[in-house]
Amino acid sequence: MNMLNNQDSNNYRAWPLFLLSFIRLFYVSIFERALQNYLYYDIGISESILGFISSTGAITYIFAPMIGQIITNKYLGTRNALLMTSILTPLLTGLQIAYPEAWFLIICRVLLGLTLGFYWPNCLNLLSKWQKVSSLKQSKKNFALFNLSWNSGFISGLLIGFVWAFSWSDFLAMIISWGLSFLLIPAALFIQKEVKPEISKKIIIYQSEDPLSHLDIKEDLAINNQTPMIAYPIFFSWLSIMFLTISKSIFIFGYPILVKALLSEEFSYLTYLVQCGLQAMQLIGLTWINSMKLYSRKISSLISIIVIAIVALTIILIGDIWYISIITAITGLFLGLIHGVGMKIMLEYGTAENTSKYSTINEVLVGLGFGLTPIIAGYVFELYLFGIHWFLTFLGPIVFISLIFISKNIRQGIKNSEIS
Repeated sequence: MNMLNNQDSNNYRAWPLFLLSFIRLFYVSIFERALQNYLYYDIGISESILGFISSTGAITYIFAPMIGQIITNKYLGTRNALLMTSILTPLLTGLQIAYPEAWFLIICRVLLGLTLGFYWPNCLNLLSKWQKVSSLKQSKKNFALFNLSWNSGFISGLLIGFVWAFSWSDFLAMIISWGLSFLLIPAALFIQKEVKPEISKKIIIYQSEDPLSHLDIKEDLAINNQTPMIAYPIFFSWLSIMFLTISKSIFIFGYPILVKALLSEEFSYLTYLVQCGLQAMQLIGLTWINSMKLYSRKISSLISIIVIAIVALTIILIGDIWYISIITAITGLFLGLIHGVGMKIMLEYGTAENTSKYSTINEVLVGLGFGLTPIIAGYVFELYLFGIHWFLTFLGPIVFISLIFISKNIRQGIKNSEIS
């Protein structure tokens, strides 16, 4: 079995996907931060309009994964879909610089949201397919390298963006990052055309009387050493991802507003550093979760949710911008733990059922969380500076209790899979 897996694992070329993810997040991290700073600090648009502009692409992304997967599966294929989105992305990015009016930005970002439907779901689908034909060691390596690639792109981009914004301006940072976005095209050309390798059918199947049957898992869903995380109910992943996107949106969108209210708009460059710190800590969390035992992942995710709720409460009570800056960055660690657990569950369900539906649903939830939150937060900030943090303070315990309830039989499910 291991010999077959090792042989099959040589049939795909993984590095172009990691390179593409690095480049995309490197340029996006600079451009998005610079654009929001430019609109808010230089042009002076209101919090509510900024929230709407920031959310437009993510709202479109609620539907984009479903549209993207239909077109990808029927007409394009994964490689052509990734190439197409890599060509369209720089064009739509440049248009936002050329005419930064709110209505035009919204149109561009709607189209960008649609192009994302051809990107992230296909990346996650490739990871699931590779897991089918990889050894357990190679599968873990692919997952770790994918997380490292987009996170390191995000982190290094924000660091470089900070230097450019501090030395020059947010506007120049936007222009330079737009030029870098054209590197997506050659990177996408290296993505390998899809092949359909022979996959071993040697799997372990749970019968309906198994303790996992209460999770409504299909009877042909396999748990083996490649997919141990499907001992978790898929709702654990979905609810975790929703909480992750909502809380991260609140911290990232709200920080520039808190800087302007509590300090001064002259310190806009701090937004790069704090978001960079948050992303770096998230990468640590994502890496750490890979070395945890299966049941420990549940505990780490639950603890992280409560910690984030407590952090939101302390931001309200203390209200000092320097404390907010430090604690916001540290919060990334707990966001990473939640993200790592939710993502692993989703990928392994896709592997076990040989389907892209779980990655598609995951991306729809991402669109909901990142899309709706800034719109609501923008209006709330205009009414009360810390109102959205009160919301997060109450949301945390609700999600915590819900996850405990839906995952109460996880330990038994993991024991049974280990015995099998």
